[in-house]
Amino acid sequence: MNLENLFSPIMVGRSEVKNRVVMAPMGANFEAVDGSVTEALIDYFEERARGEVGLIISPFAMVSREQRIGTLGIFSDRFIPGMSRLCGRVQSFGAKFVLQIAHPGGKAMRELTGKRPLAPSSIESLIYPERPRELTREEIEELIEEFVEAARRAKEAGCDGIEVHGAHTYLIGQFISPHTNRREDEYGKDLEGRMKFPSSIVKGVRRICGEDFVVGFKFSAHEHLEEGVDDDLARKIARYMEKEGADYIHAAATSSTIPGFLECDFPSVPSIYSPQGVLVKLAENVKKGVGIPVIGTGGITDPEYAERVLRERRVDLVAIGRALIADAQWALNARTGKKPRYCIKCNTCHKELFARRRVKCAVNPAAGEERRFEMRKSLSPKKVAVVGAGPAGMEAALVASQRGHNVILYEEKDSIGGKMVFASVPQFKPEIGKLLEYYERSLKKSPVKVRLGHRISALDDLSRESPEVVIVAVGADPLVPEIPGIEKEKVLTVLQLFEDKTLAIGKEVVVVGAGLIGSETSWYLASQNRSVKVVDTLARESILEDEHPTNRSMLIRSMEKEGVKILEKREIVRIEEEGAVVKRENGTEELLRADNVVFATGFEPKDDLRGALSKASFDAEVYFIGDCVEPRKLCEAIHEGYHAAWKI
Repeated sequence: MNLENLFSPIMVGRSEVKNRVVMAPMGANFEAVDGSVTEALIDYFEERARGEVGLIISPFAMVSREQRIGTLGIFSDRFIPGMSRLCGRVQSFGAKFVLQIAHPGGKAMRELTGKRPLAPSSIESLIYPERPRELTREEIEELIEEFVEAARRAKEAGCDGIEVHGAHTYLIGQFISPHTNRREDEYGKDLEGRMKFPSSIVKGVRRICGEDFVVGFKFSAHEHLEEGVDDDLARKIARYMEKEGADYIHAAATSSTIPGFLECDFPSVPSIYSPQGVLVKLAENVKKGVGIPVIGTGGITDPEYAERVLRERRVDLVAIGRALIADAQWALNARTGKKPRYCIKCNTCHKELFARRRVKCAVNPAAGEERRFEMRKSLSPKKVAVVGAGPAGMEAALVASQRGHNVILYEEKDSIGGKMVFASVPQFKPEIGKLLEYYERSLKKSPVKVRLGHRISALDDLSRESPEVVIVAVGADPLVPEIPGIEKEKVLTVLQLFEDKTLAIGKEVVVVGAGLIGSETSWYLASQNRSVKVVDTLARESILEDEHPTNRSMLIRSMEKEGVKILEKREIVRIEEEGAVVKRENGTEELLRADNVVFATGFEPKDDLRGALSKASFDAEVYFIGDCVEPRKLCEAIHEGYHAAWKI
């Protein structure tokens, strides 16, 4: 597809942005403990600017020393020199840099700030621990000045502009939403009153920073609340901010003041199960009411999709978030006709940030450490044999080859991909298929010799090649319990279900194991008009507890929408002709009628090569990676493959 709209320039205020690709504001946890810019943070943004992003919006920078919650700071002049270095490095590649400025308001937590949170009204949140104190008029005026001073520092540092963060129920979002602003003074009561706080900030920034300085406004264009922001109010808010001097609107979503906000139709952090561009509809709605550029966002990973929404004039710019963590060269690759390394929206990155660790990407082990892992040839190229072409083996083979080693990749099946092949089958996980295509393309273009249908069960083949390095990535086999009836024809493992296309699956299915694979399998089978029950020994609240909250919520919601019955606290005890017999917590047994019983009860490592390699007649470095070490997730497999290749 021609991407002419994606790579056409656009005027934002009085600044020309070279293309329509915006790096969405996302935390990365590279800033120093005190909120100052570090070299690691500069490197992170510089790499995305080098990758031809047109506009970079920073993670939010706190305007208040008193209510900082562990991110960038811009509440003191001491932050100016570091911010200046960051701006200079980013702008040297032709990208514009906008600093997002924010205050947490009622979302601040005493454990981080040491103080009670502040908000326009003392409205109790159902998910945040402490009821905020209502701000006085004097405090509001002081906060307006803090925002304006933050913008002044950003301008002095050389930033091209600022984005006023009014989304996700931070302080400004609390002012503009009727749900969180119940004030009866000039900062509440009606639309004009609720907008007085953000409009005063924008006008103050204009007064200090001038007309050439970009001022954007981000807000939640839908809140999923009866008294919150809806489509009609969103258009009014956007028009109001345009009138008050905003140069662009950035349309986000959701209120994080209520339980279940992760399960809504417009999640602020779309999951692997969310459709591409899930929030674009909100930007499209806002765009109907304004003449300034509107940024659309929401899990956009595909350049062709981005081009389409721009061509259809649904948005003016596209905010690319996690896809730029997965591939810093996303924009450059798109412009030059290369497919990116696809973000799978697994939210590993987001989960790490909430654990207050540095950003980590499941599919890009070098994310945030591109300078450290800048691809360079090995000084001593070696002959490398990689056994197993699942994600760990494919990654190891590719990276070892890129580093100049002579690589042979062995795979016992007739195709590469390992468990990614069956993981890409469900219609609700298209990004897994795109990632698999990325590996297939990359291996075809590489010097790696791929030998399919080649099982390495002995050392004969390896001995003939005399490799200097052997990387074992043979994966794991399904683990099934030894119970009466397990041998029956109706019993399948998840691998058999997805790999054997000749199987006739009945209308009633019991899935054993409600972990990630079992739950997704249940949803997939139910979507094919089958009656599905999924059984687990865990209590419902513990099912999928290790998954990212958005992923977990959307998966359970989708399963139940398709009619899947989740049966908690039940243990499978035997298989009978009529179905599966489970034991309840109280010891009573229950027959679950089923034409098929599918086991998703985990995997056990394949270890048949360990002993053989210990007796090898050739001398070689040996590395075991991926599920043959311990069955885990895609992230661990890819990362272990990557780092094994760097050890050679």
